[in-house]
Amino acid sequence: MTETAKVTLVTVVAVFEIEDRLVKDLRALGVRGYTLGRVDGFGLHGRRMAGLVDAPNMRLEMLVSPALAEKILERITSRYEDQPVMAYVHEVKAIPHEHFE
Repeated sequence: MTETAKVTLVTVVAVFEIEDRLVKDLRALGVRGYTLGRVDGFGLHGRRMAGLVDAPNMRLEMLVSPALAEKILERITSRYEDQPVMAYVHEVKAIPHEHFE
């Protein structure tokens, strides 16, 4: 059986305009890596799509410890409450195990 690491997947969806500030905050908290993608969608703020005037949202995903996940949620709550941003977490198993020690 494959040995897995139990980690927390944190996903943040936000307007792209706060990307630099958000990444700087996450790195300061101890995030060592992340995946960034541009996304379109529909929600409370209406439809968000890339166009000539508008830009898409971004989705940042990172695999971190449960303690760091809590710090990330606290930081987003305290520093981004006036921004269209949301975050959620999942407990997941990841490989290679050694990558997350």
